[in-house]
Amino acid sequence: MRTLLRAVDRALSGGRFVTRWTFVAIAAVSLTVLAPLPAGLSPAERALVATVTAAISCAVWIGVGLAERALGRPRARASLVAGALVATALGRPLLLDAVSHAAGLAVLPPADAPLRAATNLLVWTIALVATAVLVDIVRSTRETNALLAQVLAQWDDGAARVRRYTAEARAAVAAVADTLETARLDTVADVRALASALRTHARDLSARADEAPTTPFAGGLVDDRPPVRTPLSLRLPPIGTAALLYGVAVLPYALRSVAPGDLLLGLIGALACGSAADLVARVPPLARRPRARALVFIASAVLVGLALTAVAMLQGVTLPLAAVPALTYPALALALAQGRSGLHRLRVERRRLSSAIADRGRADDLGTRRVRAGLHRAADLVHADAQGAGVHFTLRHPDAGPAEVAGFRAGMLPLAAAVRSVFDTPGPRATSLGPLLRTWAAAMPVDGEVADDAAAALNADPALADDVIDVVAEGLLNAAKHARVRTARVEVRLTATAAGPRLRVRVISPGTPVAGARLRPGSRAGRLGARLAARGGDAELEALFLVAHDPAPAGSVVWTEHSGDRVDRSA
Repeated sequence: MRTLLRAVDRALSGGRFVTRWTFVAIAAVSLTVLAPLPAGLSPAERALVATVTAAISCAVWIGVGLAERALGRPRARASLVAGALVATALGRPLLLDAVSHAAGLAVLPPADAPLRAATNLLVWTIALVATAVLVDIVRSTRETNALLAQVLAQWDDGAARVRRYTAEARAAVAAVADTLETARLDTVADVRALASALRTHARDLSARADEAPTTPFAGGLVDDRPPVRTPLSLRLPPIGTAALLYGVAVLPYALRSVAPGDLLLGLIGALACGSAADLVARVPPLARRPRARALVFIASAVLVGLALTAVAMLQGVTLPLAAVPALTYPALALALAQGRSGLHRLRVERRRLSSAIADRGRADDLGTRRVRAGLHRAADLVHADAQGAGVHFTLRHPDAGPAEVAGFRAGMLPLAAAVRSVFDTPGPRATSLGPLLRTWAAAMPVDGEVADDAAAALNADPALADDVIDVVAEGLLNAAKHARVRTARVEVRLTATAAGPRLRVRVISPGTPVAGARLRPGSRAGRLGARLAARGGDAELEALFLVAHDPAPAGSVVWTEHSGDRVDRSA
């Protein structure tokens, strides 16, 4: 229900409530159930009045649509649309009477005005809001699919993007090494200028290491491919919903035109028939046959509409009014099913998009992990060793002579060689979880389990080990702060998947996290994709890392992870 309410709010405040389908709904409703008219009017006279009033209503809603698009604040747009819904619905009986008077036709007595207004308000609101919600769902799904297509298209350029990033990183490191090797150092002022330049180089290398080698989406939300034809499949509305809405919509009109006893029997019959139709489509043999279930649901809705028409004729309602249920009830039931199906598809596509973007970032991270680690080492060497040496020299030797400056310059040559080789030698950082686990074990019981193949992957990739250590440190900190019993278990295993090996890291601690608990904003573990979840009575921080020996893996694989609702389509 909350999802449906959010969809309604998005349709009201999104700035696109009025579309061409709004006018189709106005015309359809105007020619069917929207406003009771005197029984003495002929079908041609009824059609004339309905057509004129529909044209005037469409003109009013054209103005509403223009005003809606001119407003910039969502709440203002929602207020405008809601006000227009109420005003046009309540004013429609007056408009009908005015058109009838102008044409010399009979009108209903003033005593019927309250029930006519209620009928208009209910049906008009249901029809126009439902139309806007369906259109918004379809539009949002298309935009999400277009974004997903762009992500997947750009994925194919991942190897080239990684190679470009690697080449630029190597060029930047080589430029810094050349600066150290070829710097002209004759005086202390030259050393001071070199130290200032090295500070800029160190910041540039560090920034390059932190930036992602991705490109922004190009071309906007455009997808020129023909729409994919999907098999008929509907998510059925809750049992009895269609019948309940239909009964509420026609109740004001029925109160005026049907005897109380007949009205009660008609409402009970509508609810019973509608609920039975919903139950028929849910029989177990149809559970695994979505196309057959959808066809049974549509056929059942049509039969319910025909049954309601038969009941109306038995109660003395004449054609064509008696035929209205045969048209409106199936349309209402199908709209509810399409709405639920559309919302489900939209959730699925957004999860696919989110997973695709996350996996694209993981692939880029995998391809540049060693390069970024080298950039960090180069930045550390330039900042701590080379720049630090320059600042230290100028402080100790404010009036240094040529010989002392030459000695300083000679000391820069080994640093230049070290900077130039940062991509060829492993960094000095620890690649083992042992020191971290032993440190925390002094404060609380920590049980660590690192599989042999996982340990080999960590030893082969120091940058991966750093990321794993960051996640484990975050999980142990959470356990120390929030666990019911201050203890933790760390599991690091290598898992084979269809999309390649994944290193799965888990930090488990007693005590279920509170609902909606998340990692602290800005945490590095969160940026690395770690997720906090409840498993039984424990809190579990879990992260998955891509593992590969090729720094620029070939091909493109989308590996999606979904939680919660079952997803029937793979990305």
